[in-house]
Amino acid sequence: PGQGLGETLPLMKLAKLLFGLSSAFLAVTGEPQKACPCEEVGEHALLLEGSQRIHLSKLIVHQDHKSSGGLSLQDVITRFGGQALTEEQRQKALPAAVANTSLLCLDDRIDEAVLATPGGDLGEFTLGLASYLQEKDGDGSHPAQEMVDSLLEKYLETIPAARPVTLCTDERAVQHLEAELPAENLDLTAPATQLKTAGLLEKLVEVNNQGDSHFRLMLKHPEWFHLPEALTPMVMKAFYSLLWKQNQDASSWLHRSPKLALKVLVGDSNPQAFLEISCSGRCKENASAPMLKPREGQQSLLVSQLDAASLRREELATFFAKVSRSTPRKISQKILHARMDRHSWQALETTGSRIAANLPFFTMTYA
Repeated sequence: PGQGLGETLPLMKLAKLLFGLSSAFLAVTGEPQKACPCEEVGEHALLLEGSQRIHLSKLIVHQDHKSSGGLSLQDVITRFGGQALTEEQRQKALPAAVANTSLLCLDDRIDEAVLATPGGDLGEFTLGLASYLQEKDGDGSHPAQEMVDSLLEKYLETIPAARPVTLCTDERAVQHLEAELPAENLDLTAPATQLKTAGLLEKLVEVNNQGDSHFRLMLKHPEWFHLPEALTPMVMKAFYSLLWKQNQDASSWLHRSPKLALKVLVGDSNPQAFLEISCSGRCKENASAPMLKPREGQQSLLVSQLDAASLRREELATFFAKVSRSTPRKISQKILHARMDRHSWQALETTGSRIAANLPFFTMTYA
């Protein structure tokens, strides 16, 4: 399990190609992405504005894997465009500044325009932390919960307030948790004290109480992702503990400057295609990426942005490299970024092979 997709979903091949062509320059400076002049759009994104505004004019779509079901190449071109984009199609892929935009989970139930990667920003943090520990300690790393809590909180201090780290779950998982506790009208963003003392945090890291497919797989089969068994539960516990401080502890700095969000997805997942999105020209030069809406009307898609995710890993590599300066083992930002990219490509392939098996697969490059 987790060894590859074969003919089904050639994500690793694509990821290596895109990375080789367009992302080699990302780790040169070792500096995080700079803030930009931006316009807020929705809850999780900032668009470039003024002289930085990018107008996409064309789209190249390539179908890498056909399927007997799902969307056809013509369906994708009709919705998103071909060589030349109409104004309506440009509005379906507005470029956002990656440094100021949240990465959400890879899920076809999201009905807003987003940048997406498996597990969202928290998924990237989890794999980034694993890569850091591997580089620092080798295979014998045994992180403590207190360390994971501290690292996540320190990372939150470095990100813009308009770009919350967001964890996805879904109604099914929340209902399962309510039945298990038991509880009614459970609010996971600010639960009652008695639920916390009854072991809510421990129950939240059980597989059946998690609604994001990527996190479910990392909890159930950490070996597929080359993760220490305890690491994903620790990251999730850190997330929820800090989320509760943010929403319930008026003395917490997070209460004054929220940096975390929980997104509860509604309905059943039923994707009709997998889209891998990239951009070139000024879009890439400005460290931007086109935002797409996974669910619109009767169409639901899995949408992944490799370039945006690699930019986020560059930021994470810079963060963990700085953390390492206070330890005996100093770590190169460039080496760590490269390790994170490889680790996340493998994770994308592993999760993709299970949530997108037999779906038609398209690569889309905007310019």
